[in-house]
Amino acid sequence: GTVGSGIFVLCGLIARNYAGPATCLSWLIAGIASILSGACYAELAGRIPASGSSYAYAYISMGELPAVIAAACLTLEYLVSSAAVARSWGDKVVEWLVSDIHLDADGSDSTSSFVLSILDPGYALNPMAFLVSAASTALLLSGVKESKSVTNFFTSVKVILVVFMGLGGLVLLKPANLKPFIPPELGIAGVFRGATSSFFGYIGYDEVCCLAGEAINPRVNLPRAIMIVITLITALYIFAALMLTGMEPYYEISETSGFPEAFRANGVNWAAQLCAAGEVFTMPIIVLIGVMAQPRLQFALAQDGLLPKFFSKVDAKGNLWNGTFFSGVLLIVISTCVPFTYLNDLLSAGILVAFCMTDSSVLLMRYSSPEDKPQLLEKLVAGYNALSFITALVISHSFGRGIIAILCALTVTACGLIPLWCHEARVFGGARASLFFKKQGVNDEDYFRVPWLPFTPCAGIFLNWLLVAQLEVLGLSLLVLYILITTAFYFLYAMKHSIGNNIGWDCVRYDKIPPDEQDEHVLLRQFSLPPLRPKESVSKDAISTRS
Repeated sequence: GTVGSGIFVLCGLIARNYAGPATCLSWLIAGIASILSGACYAELAGRIPASGSSYAYAYISMGELPAVIAAACLTLEYLVSSAAVARSWGDKVVEWLVSDIHLDADGSDSTSSFVLSILDPGYALNPMAFLVSAASTALLLSGVKESKSVTNFFTSVKVILVVFMGLGGLVLLKPANLKPFIPPELGIAGVFRGATSSFFGYIGYDEVCCLAGEAINPRVNLPRAIMIVITLITALYIFAALMLTGMEPYYEISETSGFPEAFRANGVNWAAQLCAAGEVFTMPIIVLIGVMAQPRLQFALAQDGLLPKFFSKVDAKGNLWNGTFFSGVLLIVISTCVPFTYLNDLLSAGILVAFCMTDSSVLLMRYSSPEDKPQLLEKLVAGYNALSFITALVISHSFGRGIIAILCALTVTACGLIPLWCHEARVFGGARASLFFKKQGVNDEDYFRVPWLPFTPCAGIFLNWLLVAQLEVLGLSLLVLYILITTAFYFLYAMKHSIGNNIGWDCVRYDKIPPDEQDEHVLLRQFSLPPLRPKESVSKDAISTRS
């Protein structure tokens, strides 16, 4: 799913509007940011194999309000991104029917005109997006096992199609199309702006963490799966972007149908038809996988009292039927009524904010404040995030080299103060371990650990905020508004019903270990996992479906 959303939906758009032949650099920058944050996800997924991904990590390390904000960002990533892909798929279906199936759009054929009037009725409505969203919802409601069988089939077809596109582009590559590599009218700012939009294509690898509660041996498999997925999709994105911009001048590349139109421009119509049909056939899997994690996220919040109990109910077969149905209704409404162009920037910003929170969680779990200054670590991490965002805004809007140099120096200093003023925690979680974890251990040899602490998560935080700062005023305003609405929801509902505030924090523990996973270092939330059907779990094959 991850590869599909990047290559099928974004490559042409970024090449045409933002980066030109340097689109591969946009993917490289986004890939570096993903690898830095992916290392943090890898450690936390192995240490805390509970449903919820960034939400669970923020809940332990920061508290309820940041956790609810993280959950809101993940909702953008899982649910709204699936709606965006469904919308893009609906647009591609209509374009494919007109260009390759030759349905007449000029009214000369009454039957064709009637079909097109149904598929493209106007008024910003997309019936085909409705169809694929409804089908994905129905499939998930039928059960996880059935969904896995379908995803494995579609993923195999999709990988074959991506390889075909890349090799075809290599054969048709014209070096003249890659000059100038960074078009003067787009500049390096366009490369970074393209990197921000490209984060939509990295949706998925952290979704593995949201399914962590159903993983086999998460301590080993999750970190390995996360790093492999990020590395492979980054390499594929760079390769595909370079091939696409080499096939056709960047200013002629189609925003919505990059590879098919590029093949058509080179006179290889059969390849264009194959790619267009392949995109139409395989993109629904992206919708299916994207929305699959949303009910688990809602389950985690409901179990913590931050959402109504309606979302935590599990049917006799072990399915989160209520949460899936609710997510499916939202998916259908958004995909049918909201065009893709209104969703992309907000989605990318939400992903980046969630990544920043996960990076910060690693710092908060691996370090401890001095005993005489118990909140020092939290203040340092919050200050570093604030400085990173301010510095990123100044860099993005070129306020002057002197101001940029001063702010960069302050940001680096803030990072260096974390290990200077705070000591590394004796056990994972530090002071939080006594609140959330029953068993504590000091042997970390069996776990993946983020290297070069604190510089790896700090570099990830800064790069993520730098990409957020590339957004236009509208995109930033929508992000702020979304976070404010989420904050209002927390104070009006979630805070009043949360388990921690009403029953007590002793009930909020991550210490119930399955009998076959008795290990003093595995920290598993007591109430974040729905009961699974016998012999059913998420294996490495299921993890790979997003790539």
